[in-house]
Amino acid sequence: MRLSLFQLSIGEQGIIERINTDQASRERLHSFGSIEGVKIISVRNTPLGCPRIYRCLNTLIAIRNRTAKQIYLK
Repeated sequence: MRLSLFQLSIGEQGIIERINTDQASRERLHSFGSIEGVKIISVRNTPLGCPRIYRCLNTLIAIRNRTAKQIYLK
């Protein structure tokens, strides 16, 4: 079973294996450095739980839960 980005607990990390989103979302993630083969760390939740904050290439990015469920990790 593959682990999705959404399944990471705070402080856990993984390597992005595949981004299975629509083209526009994939391009937006790529512009922030979230590409295949890059380490990504779950940093914290927002007060309402969506979006969550992740660190990728020393940049903090907020990713919606539905999008995080479509990002698979090694």
